[in-house]
Amino acid sequence: MGLSAAPENLTLPADLFNNSGYPTNPYLTYRPRFARSLPIQILMTGITLTLVSVVIVQLVFTSPYHIRLARANFFLQLSSAVVLLGSEIASLAVLLNDTKRQSQTWPYMLEYIAFDLPPLNSPLSNDAWSQGGLVAWLFMNAMVSALTQVRRLPLAGSLSID
Repeated sequence: MGLSAAPENLTLPADLFNNSGYPTNPYLTYRPRFARSLPIQILMTGITLTLVSVVIVQLVFTSPYHIRLARANFFLQLSSAVVLLGSEIASLAVLLNDTKRQSQTWPYMLEYIAFDLPPLNSPLSNDAWSQGGLVAWLFMNAMVSALTQVRRLPLAGSLSID
């Protein structure tokens, strides 16, 4: 036995080799895609929150010029950015509160699967939201969708650059 050879009775701590008799690890078939994982959900919410904050700062700094050019457009952009910022802050707060709650019970670890916001798939579970909470969350999503999709039509006779 040399210095680089492993002892015969060595057991790897993570069981890196598949000794179960199955051709693949059976647990991996139930794991969701990486894009539906909790770390990616928190990362994407944080990135969106940062980008919306940058848009609001940009709107504030360009407001003297923007208001003179297109007042209605400026207020639509500002209101949609503020509503989206509130939605992202609420999403991140719910995610982090659920993560904290989950980490304080046995087995003191986090699930890999991303949270549903709001949990519409299983409304009868113990973690179900109240009816008022669901209505408020869905109304907030509707406001974000409506304000980000609205478009002011140009006035008749005005020059439009589209």
